[in-house]
Amino acid sequence: TPTNTQSPTASITPHPSSTPTKVRTPTASPTMAPLELFTTRVLREGVQPQTYLEDPCEYLQMRWSDERSNLGTVVVPIMFHSIVQNGTKVTDPKDISADQFISFVNYARSLGFETITSQEFLEFMMQNANIPPRSMMIIVDDRRPGLIREWIMPVLEENDWTVTSAYIADPDSLQWAWDLMDQLFSSGRMEVQSHGYTGQLYIVPETPVDQIQNEIWNSTPVLEEHFGTRPNAFIWPGGNFTPLSVQIAREGGYELGFSAYSRGPLLFNWVPLGEQERAVNDPLMVLPRAWSSAVNVNLDEAVKISEQATAFAEQNFQHEADWYRTYCGGEIGNR
Repeated sequence: TPTNTQSPTASITPHPSSTPTKVRTPTASPTMAPLELFTTRVLREGVQPQTYLEDPCEYLQMRWSDERSNLGTVVVPIMFHSIVQNGTKVTDPKDISADQFISFVNYARSLGFETITSQEFLEFMMQNANIPPRSMMIIVDDRRPGLIREWIMPVLEENDWTVTSAYIADPDSLQWAWDLMDQLFSSGRMEVQSHGYTGQLYIVPETPVDQIQNEIWNSTPVLEEHFGTRPNAFIWPGGNFTPLSVQIAREGGYELGFSAYSRGPLLFNWVPLGEQERAVNDPLMVLPRAWSSAVNVNLDEAVKISEQATAFAEQNFQHEADWYRTYCGGEIGNR
């Protein structure tokens, strides 16, 4: 069990992000007093929550609007690779057994988790759009349509869930895989996002720019032409990224990026990140994911953090209402 430490109270610090839908409110004064940021001891040592919305007035209005998500709404993106048949030894820490997968499904259902798509997630993160209070994303990495058909799809149909395929876009890959992906996509329960053109370029600081551009940019038209939808999320191959690769992904139109770091669940304008991700200064492009091998523990953490965040918001309402009145003008309502 990792040692939990209290993160220091921080001010809301803006980070570059895609432009949120504008709300008609005055812009906050540049000399505003700091807003207190929710922190929790559930996060592991070295992990700190980061914000990304630029205008605190817009943030508070969206946070307290009756038309938005409930206070404490939480999202757990989950990284899946292989599911190994029972009786076969699991040798890769990224993989899980069939029993573990069934345990995850039952546990997530018992806690009231529902799935959301990448677009629903983006709208929640940027606008606090209404999603289930306990949300998760089932993200299957690499070219694994067989796994999705055999293991994931029956669960989706039973629970009215969706899955995100982080797909390798190389059009010269096996035709049977593309055919099966077409069948799965037509079900309406699977969305497709990019895992790169080859899925084999593990980006490091020395990686040439043209190789990064090829891996990220060239994947987009292949997936868009094949599935009719432009991907808006890039799942970093190997979990590797650099500040430059994040910039290139942004230039290519990507609005979300998922790493392989397990840092904790996500809240509106609140992303827990380690030191390497914080250095990028773009939280939405280096989002953490739970590993399928430890997902039940991560779901428990998400519930706990959600409850703590809700309590913090309720206790802090008067301070935020006074702050909004002082620096933004007008009132926010306590729901």
